[in-house]
Order: sequence, then structure tokens, then C-alpha cells
Amino acid sequence: MERKEVEKIYKLANLSLEGKDADKLADKFNKVLDFVEDIFEVDTDGVKEFELISNHDAAFREDKQGESISRSAALSNAKDTELGFFKIDWKL
Repeated sequence: MERKEVEKIYKLANLSLEGKDADKLADKFNKVLDFVEDIFEVDTDGVKEFELISNHDAAFREDKQGESISRSAALSNAKDTELGFFKIDWKL
């Protein structure tokens, strides 16, 4: 990952790079990506799965329909809107 990609990620996330070193952030991202790549290369053939979600005592709740918020409330913190919808700048 290069500095330009870090800048794009921060812009898409509406985060400020002010006071941050984009080159250092790119190095950190690259370390994480390298680690993930190493994980995908591990041979797991013949390794028995040892944890299943069905083994957990998760407390599930029933979905219940509730009142929706108004469109204006939903858009109140939006950076930009158009015609009552979120507006996204796709030219990043």
C-alpha cells in the first residue's frame, strides 16, 4: 500500500490525516496485510475444527419491528445530501 491509497482510505472514511504521517500509516497497513497473507498460506488440511458458533450459549432475541426515524433525522449528520438521499462522491 502506498501513501496515495492511505489518503484515499481516509477520505472515503471521512477521516482527517492532519497531524498523521501517511507514509508510516502505509507501513502499518502493509504489516497487517503481510500478516493476513501469511495466515492464508497456512496449510490447514487435516486440522479439526475446534470451535463452532453452535457450541456457544448465545442469547438470541426475537426481531421486533419498531418505529423508523424520519428521513431528515437520518440525513441530519450526512456530509452531503441530494434529493433526500446520501450523496457520495465516487470520483475519489
